[in-house]
Amino acid sequence: MLTKMKPMRRVLIVFAVAFLLSQSGLFSSPLRAEEGVPPLPKFYLNGKPIALTIQDLSGFGTRPLRLLVERNNRAHGDERIQVYALGAREGEDLRLELSAPLPGMRVTLYKILHEQDGSRYLSMPASVYFDKPGETIYKENTGFFREAFFIIAFEKTDSPDEKDINVRYFEERVRRLGIVSYKTNFLFSSLKLRMKDFADPDARAFFERDAQLLVDRLIDPRRIFLIRLWKITKPV
Repeated sequence: MLTKMKPMRRVLIVFAVAFLLSQSGLFSSPLRAEEGVPPLPKFYLNGKPIALTIQDLSGFGTRPLRLLVERNNRAHGDERIQVYALGAREGEDLRLELSAPLPGMRVTLYKILHEQDGSRYLSMPASVYFDKPGETIYKENTGFFREAFFIIAFEKTDSPDEKDINVRYFEERVRRLGIVSYKTNFLFSSLKLRMKDFADPDARAFFERDAQLLVDRLIDPRRIFLIRLWKITKPV
């Protein structure tokens, strides 16, 4: 089942995704852990397992994201970047199970939240290093939201001290970056994000980052999962 993504603006927000995306192929099928490929994370709502659907990227409005995914996946010859969707209601308990199949792997979760008032923020709720294969759990309550994106990056680093520039930036201190706008070219084949660290009183200037550049900064990425959380408004 394919899930349609609404307005281009929402899709491009996914690109804050860029702040953690990594290089790779489109859509996925389960791969063996012994190959060192991280499996698709398991999602639970209110304690019940929920199946993800493949996110439809066929529209013109989703072209920048689709090209980014295809370009990186083609370069690596696999399905490294995979895009899914999940419907949830406000106030539900959400749990993610993230498994690292190899020792020396870092799993980082980034979140883009589209709030009720229209504001969008990028944060890094968790980043865990595994010195041996294992699993970590992330929990939250969905609260009030319009839409959210979870970007989950699996990197082979072989050292807890080896961290990509994105992780180091967020670990320097707690950050919640405001995504104020985006830019694309007339072919809709590239994207730049305009952001600001509103939590930093000294950060007065806005800054831009190219999506591909942010992707290239990851350390030996093995898989990137992008999950769009859309709000269910129909009554139960």
